[in-house]
Amino acid sequence: MTFLKQSFLLALAACLGLVLVGCQPSDPSSPKVADVTSIAVTPNPIRLDVGGVQSLTVTATLSNNTTYVVNFESTFVSSAPAIARVDANTGYVTALAAGTATITARHTASGQTATTTVTVAPLRVISIAVTPATNALTVGATQALTVTATYNNQTTGPVTSGSTFVSSSPAVATVGANGVVSALAAGAATITATHTASGKTGTAAVTVSNAPVGDFSDIDFDTAGVNYTLTGFGGAEDSTLVPDPTGASNTVAKVVKSATAELWAGTTVSTGANNTVGNIPFTTTETRMTVRVYSPRAGIPVRVKVEDAADPTHSVETEALTTKVNAWETLTFNFANPVSGTAALNLAYTYNKVSIFFDFGKTGAAGGGGTFYFDDVAFGGSGGGGSSSFTPITFDEAGVTYTLTGFGGAEDATVVADPANASNKVAKVVKSATAELWAGTTVSTKANQSVDRIPFTTTETRMTVRVYSPRAGIPVRVKVEDAADPTHSVETEALTTKVNAWETLTFNFANPVSGTAALNLAYTYNKVSIFFDFGKTGAAGGGGTFYFDDVAFN
Repeated sequence: MTFLKQSFLLALAACLGLVLVGCQPSDPSSPKVADVTSIAVTPNPIRLDVGGVQSLTVTATLSNNTTYVVNFESTFVSSAPAIARVDANTGYVTALAAGTATITARHTASGQTATTTVTVAPLRVISIAVTPATNALTVGATQALTVTATYNNQTTGPVTSGSTFVSSSPAVATVGANGVVSALAAGAATITATHTASGKTGTAAVTVSNAPVGDFSDIDFDTAGVNYTLTGFGGAEDSTLVPDPTGASNTVAKVVKSATAELWAGTTVSTGANNTVGNIPFTTTETRMTVRVYSPRAGIPVRVKVEDAADPTHSVETEALTTKVNAWETLTFNFANPVSGTAALNLAYTYNKVSIFFDFGKTGAAGGGGTFYFDDVAFGGSGGGGSSSFTPITFDEAGVTYTLTGFGGAEDATVVADPANASNKVAKVVKSATAELWAGTTVSTKANQSVDRIPFTTTETRMTVRVYSPRAGIPVRVKVEDAADPTHSVETEALTTKVNAWETLTFNFANPVSGTAALNLAYTYNKVSIFFDFGKTGAAGGGGTFYFDDVAFN
């Protein structure tokens, strides 16, 4: 083979190996190698959701009308990388935000270019979920629901504030615009949440039951679903439920002791069959009950008798004296100090019946008659005159069940060891990074998320709470309300001053937060909730781990 011929073949082989470069033989009489005349990018156009991906294909058309895939001989660039990002070497497109971008491919050897348009659809809700999905409540209890959206890029986020709620059975459970469910009567209901912008719906099941049989619940005459019965005897048969003489929105018991009443005339109050209430859980240290009374005379004895409804020989009676005239006061009845001549408290007995006697020992004819009122029959109390029925919440008392109910992103609320003293128990609240601005925690010691009634007066309007915060200068809000009627509430705030150290904050409910309800002494306040860094979401820096202890009335 001649040298010239060998050279020609080598040149031809080189051009065939680089056919897409457009190389031509040096010998004009030799066949020409095909050139790249154009390229095309597919797919074109492209529609993606946020988070979607798409691989591109670049196809070259040669001068001989053949085609060839040239992805690895091409580079890629996006006109809007914040909307659609493209890998410069592979042509792999990722959708990042709603909008439109142009992807340009360039064939390196020939310099040919082509484009494709990428349209990224806005983020959209594809489903919502309501949590908790199942809720078992007792009458009078509340539960905050949270609505979480799942988006088309498989991310999730809270949309409670952008949703509306409806109950399938409002007589059993109602639901507020904020997603808080209130249990009213025994039964079942379905709460449906609708995300306003997308129209997507989700549901939560609610089962409501009465307070467990055998447990005593405070008697406030206002709890929906509870059957309050007054049974008068001995000349006090005129015993009825009426509006509070000092505040018509509150219901109380009215007892008229007639002019011909016996000295032992009285009234049995009951919430169950056979004139019963739940079993009163007396212990060696817990022997008191409190009752708010309203009397036309000061200095009269009010007697309370508890007994076994199935065995009236098992009973104990004690008394307290009124100190006010035609004004409410809370009296404490210590059954460890029974009336002389009556039976002693016996912890082996069952006590599940309660009767009250106004001006005991004096007949109606002897001036013992008149119109009396009573309310808020409660187990517990401080004793010693009964100015307060609220027991401080210390998280350390044996026999007390402390319950923390978090909501809005503060569901991680638990009783733990004090971070500064392991022998002390405190409440720990974690406000999550996705928490609502109103995320908080309800602390309770009784059924229906309640505590003992807080005995506010015109001069006694303060509570104190020890707090431990990771930041100084944040607002801590405390809200007290009627567990049976959340429209009866009052909220006030105090600012932290220390970082990761305990301090006692004072909350004066005579100075409520602007735009919230004022303290109303005619209302019952027996539910307490605390909100850390109120008004700031977790995403806005309001999250973190907080502690509180020693919730006290002052």
